[in-house]
This record gives sequence, C-alpha cells and structure tokens, in this order.
Amino acid sequence: ESYLHCLQCLVCLQHTHVSELIMERRERMKNKKSVLKVIILIIVAAILVIIAGMAVKLLKEDYAEEKQFEDIQKVLEKSDDEDILSKLRKRNSDVIGYLEIPDTTISYPVMQTKNNPDFYLTHDIDKNYSFYGTPYLSAYCDLEKSDNLIIYGHNINGGRMFGALTQYRDESFYKKHKNIYFTTERKRKYEIFAVISVNKYEFPYWQFVMAQDEIDYDEFLNMVKQYSIYKSDSTPKYGDKLLTLSTCDNVRGRDYRFVILAKNGSE
Repeated sequence: ESYLHCLQCLVCLQHTHVSELIMERRERMKNKKSVLKVIILIIVAAILVIIAGMAVKLLKEDYAEEKQFEDIQKVLEKSDDEDILSKLRKRNSDVIGYLEIPDTTISYPVMQTKNNPDFYLTHDIDKNYSFYGTPYLSAYCDLEKSDNLIIYGHNINGGRMFGALTQYRDESFYKKHKNIYFTTERKRKYEIFAVISVNKYEFPYWQFVMAQDEIDYDEFLNMVKQYSIYKSDSTPKYGDKLLTLSTCDNVRGRDYRFVILAKNGSE
C-alpha cells in the first residue's frame, strides 16, 4: 500500500509538472501574440502617418502649382496682347507663346527648349521641378515655318492642366468651345476641326510638323478624319496652318493620346 501510495504521488507530481509546463507555454505564446499585435499596430500607425504626410505634401504642391498659374493669369488679364509675351519673357526667355481657350481653364504660357525637348514636362516657368510641368511646343516645330504646331501638356487628374481637354469628349462642350487663341508675336485664332483619341504608335500624328507637299498634307488630314470623334464641316486646305494640343488619355491607357486639332482662322 505504501508503495502504491508513493507511486500515485509521483504520478500526481508529474501530472502537475506537465500541467504547469503547458500553462507556462500557453502564457509565453499569449505574450508573444500580444507583442506581435503591438508591433503590427505600430507598423500600421507608422504607415498611416507616412501616407497622411505624403497626402498633405501633395495637396500643398498642388495648391502651389495652381496658384502660380493663377497669378500669371491675373497679371496677363491686365495686359494688352502685345505685352503678354514681353512680360513673360522677362521671367523666362524660353516662353514662346500664350495659349487660351475661352471659358475653360486652359490659359497657360507655352515654352520651348530645342536642346532639351521635354524639359518643361517636369518643370515650371521658373525652371523648378514641377509635377504639373508647363505646356511646351515640340522641339521640331518652328513658329514661322511649321505647318503644324504641336503643344504638349500633362493630363492631371481632376481636369487640371491639359486634363481639361478631355471635356471635348462631350459633344455639347465641343460645340460651345471651338475656338483656341495662341499668342506669339500676335494673337491668332484657331478653329477646332477634329478631336481624336488614338494610340500614338497606330497613328503617329506627332510626326507631322511640315508637309512635304499637298498630297502629304491631305493624307495627314484624311487620317485625322478617320480617327476624329466628330464630323466637322470645317476642313483645312493645303496652306492652312494647324495647331495641335496633345495630352495623355488616362482612360484608355499608357500609349493613348487625347488630341485636339485646329486650323488657323481670323486673327
């Protein structure tokens, strides 16, 4: 009996020890889980703080970019057409013109740097880095000689910069905003005759700057008509100067461009 009692005690002690080990292990696991939860919460909080900081920074940059253009527009509203370029060129000699579409947000200086063609894709009028960039004339264009002046600008979400051009998907908007004014040495009026959304490799419209002859000119126009969203009675004739505004078509994809084409009219 004494032997059995001792054996029972030993079994009880071992059972108690095992139970204590299991409890201790569970407690350690709970502690590890608690520590892991705290670490995850800290990481999530840090990510949220970083995202919030980036959002605030972007909002400040957006405000600064838009205010800069608004300030330019306010100054030019008080200027005669002849004074617009002289005022802007005092600020930056790379300014070659000023672009406006009445009753829209399109009202911007136009730059050109032939030795660094896409410089103003990422720079403001003061040559500082800019996500918005500044509209600029193709380096292959000559203001006096080219048959087609091509101006590029960013499509910023929310219809900012040349993103405003995508409003021309709406036919009623197109009908109400057919005139573009481009001021160089004098103010010129252009009438929109085509609106296209096209893969830039499928139709390399950006290569047409100077027509080799009348056949080349007409072939380009036929391609434009083929891709145009609207039919227009206003068709350019050989010798008419063209103005092309080009931006990314964010709706359709990376290689697509939204393009407005206009012909010169009365000045």
